Amino acid sequence: MKAYDVKELRVPVVEANAVTAMVLGDDGLLYCGLTGKRRVLAALDPRDDSIRDLGEVFPNDLKTSGILDKIHNALVKAPDGSLYIGQGLNVSDAYPRDFHSHGYEGGHLIRYQPGAGLFTDLGPQVRGEAIQGMTMDPRGRYIAGYTIPGNRFFVHDLASHTVTDYGRISQMAHHNLVCDAAGVTWGCWNCALAPKGAPVRTDGCYLMRYEHERRLFERTTIEVPTEPFRNVSPAKNKSWANGFDSACCARDGAVYFGTSLPANLCRFKPSDGKVELLGRPVRSSRIPALAEAANGHIIGFGGFPQMQLFVFDPRTRKLENHGVVLPHYKLCIFHAMVVLPDGRIYAGETDSSRANIYCLTPRSTKR
Repeated sequence: MKAYDVKELRVPVVEANAVTAMVLGDDGLLYCGLTGKRRVLAALDPRDDSIRDLGEVFPNDLKTSGILDKIHNALVKAPDGSLYIGQGLNVSDAYPRDFHSHGYEGGHLIRYQPGAGLFTDLGPQVRGEAIQGMTMDPRGRYIAGYTIPGNRFFVHDLASHTVTDYGRISQMAHHNLVCDAAGVTWGCWNCALAPKGAPVRTDGCYLMRYEHERRLFERTTIEVPTEPFRNVSPAKNKSWANGFDSACCARDGAVYFGTSLPANLCRFKPSDGKVELLGRPVRSSRIPALAEAANGHIIGFGGFPQMQLFVFDPRTRKLENHGVVLPHYKLCIFHAMVVLPDGRIYAGETDSSRANIYCLTPRSTKR
């Protein structure tokens, strides 16, 4: 890559095979959720790129013996600096074949206080379901999440610690959820069959929303520019959903998201309820990582089987592809990312059996 120097960092956690969530802590450390076995949280210090294993996070459950734990897009930071962690499982529809949810109490929600090094178990969230993704209300009132294998939407109220299960959303339509500046959660839903005269169409993908003040969960008629769910193919393109592959809320209140099929970069302004297609930063599938930089640029990774780095400038509307990050790897997919104030980008790798983190340093601002 001409514009960035790339440094490869191996996560020193036994049995970890992927980095599937990242968040920047108030202490300046990068907290990294892993796919592994119980030891699924690490902390990276960007001052020297050292990585520390934070030990066992989740309770042992004989029901899931032999199945890897994971933190899959379910690592969020609260306004008080606490981290909330959703317990995932390395499962999907009928995979592994011998796993079924009967007797499984569900993935636990864990609170971690970095300053004290204290983990608090807030209990299982949805019976029979692991946690696949979460988002945090910017005011710290609630956490919203979705589950696997059933794709159920749930809300954990942080004042009362009550959990509400709103049921199955649809066929899997998003890889991430996002909460906007007003505290409304957004995701996607797929319409499998639309009745005659309905405001939606069969095979359409649409936004879903949750409003905490009214405890209102709804499937909207705001369409997402993407291919139908039937084109999702994990075997061909590592896609599990067709809608949001990644999403972030920018400081100006706009929500940016990348779709999985095809790899569209979009912008949504909750105030007017319109989705704007900004372009296709890569010509293949997947945009699984997206973040806003300090200068307001939107930075993301997209492409299959080799991820490419792209940058969108909202002011000029310029969308620039900086090329393949690691051309020597035939398969390299980034699942999560963090952009530091100094411009450095940290990205976590998945689906290659490498629990690697990559640091991309802009050459114009190299330390």
